[in-house]
Amino acid sequence: MAELWSIDGILSSEFWMSGVLPITKLTSTTLDEFLGQQASDGRQTVIDLTPVEFVTPGALVPLAAICHSIAKSSRITIRLSDGQLRTYLMRSGFTSVLAGIADFNPSIPIARTRIFEALRGTNPVILEVTKIENGAALPDLLKQIVHVLRYRLKYQKYDAYDIAIAISEICQNTFDHNSDTCGFIAMQMYGAKGKRFLEIAVADHGVGLRETLLQNSKNPPMNSDFDAIELATQLGASQFDDPTRGTGLHHLLQIAYKHEAAVEFRTGVAKVRFRMDKRRGWRFGCSATPGVLVNLNLPSKKKV
Repeated sequence: MAELWSIDGILSSEFWMSGVLPITKLTSTTLDEFLGQQASDGRQTVIDLTPVEFVTPGALVPLAAICHSIAKSSRITIRLSDGQLRTYLMRSGFTSVLAGIADFNPSIPIARTRIFEALRGTNPVILEVTKIENGAALPDLLKQIVHVLRYRLKYQKYDAYDIAIAISEICQNTFDHNSDTCGFIAMQMYGAKGKRFLEIAVADHGVGLRETLLQNSKNPPMNSDFDAIELATQLGASQFDDPTRGTGLHHLLQIAYKHEAAVEFRTGVAKVRFRMDKRRGWRFGCSATPGVLVNLNLPSKKKV
């Protein structure tokens, strides 16, 4: 059996063994286990989504970035069941951002893709998976995020705009710190009245935090991806020798502390998940993935 995800060293994990239960709920937490159940021989990569019944932006966005990265050296086939998840992946924009990158089995008619693309932006609590190549699309995306925070989760105007600014900075990083790559963003609100929360995910398939930060000779040495995450969340840490840069991840972490949110940073073989009611982070080793993933979960402010 071939080693899984051994394509250009992007991911590395043991091949899926029989007897392992398939993933039915795909989130940022279960993403590594899911990746460990996929197969590649270096020329053909197969991603099997047929057992999946539920998926969040925290998994869809990095999966889109991973597919764009490995498509440089491997043909990708994504298997789908002909049911609700397949419809959701079209509605969420996931299949659109992978058009020309991956083959879907069963195939998705172009006419259906166009129908769902026409629905982009019509549901205020869903921000479809969107490719980020420059800042042109950001104002409209950020406006939608602010609207959900203010009118669905009841955040104060100042706080909603503060969060949008932090998300904007994270999005800017996807193309400011990389070349010949792109980023992705998605958002969705979940829950019933009084228990709503918003998940926002941003990912790219660039070089990752450690290599980016090492380009600035004034940054301290980093022996691991965990060191890179720790440095990146400090105010002023940047690829550039510029005192006005290096605010994005630090700002987001402060916002998460303020609103008792949860935030996860992932790069290389490291991820750190911060649970803000505890005001601490937990470190987890993970399969090596390209670029950087930021996943933010914001709770509602009061019963609505």
